[in-house]
Amino acid sequence: MLTNAARYSCTETIFGEEIQQLGLPKDHAAAMCRVLQAHATVIRQKLIDKAFRINELQSIRNVTSPGEPPPNCATLELKISQELVDGLPKDTTHIVNIECAQLGALLDEMKLARDIMLKYENKENT
Repeated sequence: MLTNAARYSCTETIFGEEIQQLGLPKDHAAAMCRVLQAHATVIRQKLIDKAFRINELQSIRNVTSPGEPPPNCATLELKISQELVDGLPKDTTHIVNIECAQLGALLDEMKLARDIMLKYENKENT
C-alpha cells in the first residue's frame, strides 16, 4: 500500500482515509501516514532505480571473425540481464548478424531513442 501511495503521489490525508475505509484502525492509519510522509521520496527513488531491470542490455560485443560468412555483415553478441524466458527472468546471450550498412542506421536510431528518454527524464525532474 505504501509503495502504491508513493508511486502515485497520494497525499497522506487521502491515503489515511482510504486505508481506514478498508478497515484499518485510525491509530494504525495515522502511523502509516507518518511512514508515507517520511519515506515517500525514498520509495519513489527505489521504484525509479528498479525500473527497466527486466531485459536490461548488459553488453554488446563484436564477435565477427574475418573471412567467416556472411560477407558485409557484423556478428554481435548481446548479453541481456533478467530476460523473461518462459515467464521467469534469466540472464541470456544472443548472437545477431546485421548488415554493416544497417549498423550505422541502428546506432543512429538508438541514439535518438536515448535522447528522447533523457529529454523525458529531464522534463519529469523539473
